[in-house]
Amino acid sequence: MKTPTYQSLSLLLSIATLLASAGMLDSQRVFAQANPVKQQTTQSETQTPQSAQAYFKRGLNRSRDRNPAGAIADFDRAIELQPNFADAYNNRGLVKGSSGDKQGAIADYTRAIELQPKFFEAYGNRGSARLEAGDMVGAKRDIQSAIKLNSKDAELYVLQGTILAQGGEKEAAIDSYTRAIKLSPRNLDAYYNRGLARLDLGDKKGAIADYNSAIRLKPNYANAYYGRGRAKGAAGDVRGSVADYNRAIQLQPDNFNAYFNRGVAKNTLGDRSGAISDYSQAIRLKPDYANAYFNRAATYSEEGNRAGAIADYTKTIELNPKLIEAYNNRGVLHFNNGDRQAAIKDYTLAISLQERSANGVKSDFPLSYFNRGVAYYATRDYPKAVSDYNKAISLQPRNAELYYNRGLSHYKLQDYPKAMADYNSAIRLDPNYALAYSNRGLLNAQLKAKPQAIKDLETAAKLFSTQKNTAGYEAVNRKIEQIKSESL
Repeated sequence: MKTPTYQSLSLLLSIATLLASAGMLDSQRVFAQANPVKQQTTQSETQTPQSAQAYFKRGLNRSRDRNPAGAIADFDRAIELQPNFADAYNNRGLVKGSSGDKQGAIADYTRAIELQPKFFEAYGNRGSARLEAGDMVGAKRDIQSAIKLNSKDAELYVLQGTILAQGGEKEAAIDSYTRAIKLSPRNLDAYYNRGLARLDLGDKKGAIADYNSAIRLKPNYANAYYGRGRAKGAAGDVRGSVADYNRAIQLQPDNFNAYFNRGVAKNTLGDRSGAISDYSQAIRLKPDYANAYFNRAATYSEEGNRAGAIADYTKTIELNPKLIEAYNNRGVLHFNNGDRQAAIKDYTLAISLQERSANGVKSDFPLSYFNRGVAYYATRDYPKAVSDYNKAISLQPRNAELYYNRGLSHYKLQDYPKAMADYNSAIRLDPNYALAYSNRGLLNAQLKAKPQAIKDLETAAKLFSTQKNTAGYEAVNRKIEQIKSESL
């Protein structure tokens, strides 16, 4: 009987594309100086302000100079001197938000709105802060209030699009970005973010058009080249995507996402050493980048560097202990190294993660059951192998390999009717499955059904020949000759 087949996963391409959503954050702090009080002179840092407005002005300057502690202190003093100073609350909220104090920012924007109910900028800023804090409902409500107060401000529609997109409402987000572009045809963020939303919906052509517009408006916009690279790659223009990633990296050398996705593209083009180099650079820039370790591991594996691949999968698991694919793939490497027990342990961990997932076992991920079944077969624990194949088949009932492998285990257990049924199922699902015909032929020969055996083996020989499997073709022909000679 033939050895069971197993499967592994390659690059995390889908996860790679999700990382670009961070680009939407470019448009979230668009109200950085909402309604500042105008003054004719600038307050010197060495002079003590004499009024609330003077403290406010110096707070703005300190905010521009990246002195958040000084800016907040000045806004505090402005509010102390003038408790109804809505602009001071709003701008203090901006500084708090940029410093990571989301709840403090929300409280300041709320106070600004209480003092000035038509303060649409404060509504917009509170919506942005609530978005960052995970309050999607509150964010949507605030941006709707802001737009109701000022329906002609393009930046409000950009922010609304960002909120909708991050909430999964991509079509509605596109509508908001389109509205922003109509109001402000040179709005860079609107084109860029609409490109992100279009790409997420699979509109690669539309995404590329939006990134082109963003690049025309700002020729050195690194994120737009990066986004267009993603869109070109998704459209099949892998070389074009590499060119765009090259430009993004030239403009922004610390863009670890660009290195990562260029690595994916290079691997697709067969440049494994270039892919490994890019994944390594992404890791240098972001040492906790689990996906980069995962993809480098997959590429090491393709290169035959099992030790390097196992080390990278181990690091991936350390950084992301819930990544099922990493356990599965490390298990495959352990299996290939002959360490069956280590393989079984990894597959078992992967299965445990599947069974504890919030949505139950993933219906599209039977690999760990399948591969553990192969490992149990290799250790001659055929009942456990059958049990795992049963589970894998329940998850993916139209996978011919699963029936074929279960048939092998049934054969080892001398349950020939079940083995025959499984080979039949494998052939029904995949009429070109040469191994299934071969093993059914061998089983028929063992059961003394020689005409059926010869017919199956001849079919297997034809398929092996068509598939250019010389070893399989020759082995089957030898068996045919043996059966025919025994009939004489």
